[in-house]
Amino acid sequence: MTQPTRSPYVYFGVGAVGTFMATLDGSIVNVALPEIARDFGLAIDDVAWVVLAYSLTLISLLLLFGAWVQRRGYRFGYLFGFSWVTIGSTVCSLAPSVEVLVVGRSVQAIGTAMFAAIGPGLVTTVFPENQRGKGLGLMVMMVSLGFVTGFPLGGFLTSIAHWSVIFWINIPIGLIGIFATTRVFRDFPLPEARSKMPLASGISVALGLVLTTVGITNIADFGLLALEVWLPFVAAAVAFASFGWLQKQPDQVLVGPGMTNNPRFLVSLGAATCQFMATSGVLVLMPFYLSEIRLLPQMQVGLYLLSIPLTMLVSAPLAGTLSDKLGVRGLSLTGMVVVIAALGLLSQLAVTTPGWYVITSFVVLGIGVGLFSTPNSSAIMGAVGEEDRAVSSGILATNRNLGMSFGVALATTLFGYLETRNAGLGSEAFVFLASYQPVLYTAIGLALVGLVLVALRPAAR
Repeated sequence: MTQPTRSPYVYFGVGAVGTFMATLDGSIVNVALPEIARDFGLAIDDVAWVVLAYSLTLISLLLLFGAWVQRRGYRFGYLFGFSWVTIGSTVCSLAPSVEVLVVGRSVQAIGTAMFAAIGPGLVTTVFPENQRGKGLGLMVMMVSLGFVTGFPLGGFLTSIAHWSVIFWINIPIGLIGIFATTRVFRDFPLPEARSKMPLASGISVALGLVLTTVGITNIADFGLLALEVWLPFVAAAVAFASFGWLQKQPDQVLVGPGMTNNPRFLVSLGAATCQFMATSGVLVLMPFYLSEIRLLPQMQVGLYLLSIPLTMLVSAPLAGTLSDKLGVRGLSLTGMVVVIAALGLLSQLAVTTPGWYVITSFVVLGIGVGLFSTPNSSAIMGAVGEEDRAVSSGILATNRNLGMSFGVALATTLFGYLETRNAGLGSEAFVFLASYQPVLYTAIGLALVGLVLVALRPAAR
C-alpha cells in the first residue's frame, strides 16, 4: 500500500468520531434502561437484551471486520460503519416495541464493530512509526471521552426528553461522518492485494466468540458447573477447532503467520488480556461498594467512577507520546506496576474509608491503565507488518472485549461463592468486604502475570 497523502490528523479526525460514537453508544444506553423498561413494561432480565444483543453482535464481528478492511480499505470501512450506525440509530429511535429496539441495537452494533475493529489499524497506517504511540494514545483518549460523556449525557437527555432522543443524536453525526469519509478518504490508497474473503473461517470464529460470550454471561446466572455454561463452551470449542482446521486451507487464512508465529505480538496480547481481566473484574464490584456499603447516592457513585476515564484522558495520550521517545517496555512495565499498586490500595477499602482515599485509588488506577495500554497497544500494532495491520487491529479489539468479559465473570463468580460461604458471619458490610478482598487479591495476581509477560516480551526486530 502506498502512503496516504493527507496529514495523519485529518484521517484521525474521521476515525476519532467513529471511535467516540462506538464507545458512546455502548455506555449511553445503560443509563436509559430503566426508562425503556418502564415504557415497554419489561422486567430487568428482558430489557437486558437491549445491551446483550449489542454486545454479542459487536464481539462476533471484530476480527471478521478487521480482515475485511484489510482487503477493501479504510474508506470502505468507515463508510460502512457510519452507514450502519445511522440506520441502526434510526430504527432504535422509532422502535414501537422492545423487539424492534433489539434489532436496531444489533444493526447499530454492526457499525460500531467496524469502528472498534479498525481504529488502531488506521492510526498505525497513517502515523509515521515515530508518532505511532502518540496516535494510539489519542485514540485511547477518544475511547475514554466516550465513556466519560455517555453516562452524564444519557442521564441528562432522559431527564428532559423521551429515551429515544439518545439515538436521534447519532443520526446527524453519522451523516456528517459519511460525508467526511467520502471527502477525506477519497484518495486513500487501496490495499494492493485484494484477496477473496475467507468466509468459512470468519463464520466459524464469529460463532466461537459468540458462544464463548454466552457461556461467560451465563456463569453469573447459573453457576460455573451448569449445563447452560458448559454447553456454549463446548460448542465454542468445536467452532474454534473448525477455525483452526480452516486456517490450514490456503484460501481460508484469516490470521496469518505474521501474527500466529510472532512472539512479541502474542506476549503483548497476553499482557493486555491480564490487564483487562484484572481491572474490569474489580470495577464491576465498585458501584456495589459505593452504593450499598458506603450508601452514596447514584449521582455521587457516578462521579467517583468518572475519575478513572477522566484520568485516562490525560495519561493515555501522554504515555503514547513518551513511548515514541522512550520506547514501550519501560512505560508498559511502569503502567502495570501502577495498576498493581492501585489494586492494592483498593483491596484495603473498609466501611469507614475516606472518600479522598477511594478517589485517589481510582485516579492511580486510571494513570496505570493509561500508562500501560497505549505503549502495549503500540507494541502489538508495531509487531506486525503492513499486510496484517487491519486484522491485528480487529484481534486487539476482540481481545479487549473477551478479556473484560472473562474478568467480570471471574470476579462475580468468585464473589458470589465467597458471599454465600461468608453469609451469617456478620453484618452485610462485613460479608461484602470479606468476599470482596480475595477478588482483589486475584486481580493483583492476574496483573502480576501481565507484569511478567511485559518483562519477558521480546525486543522489536
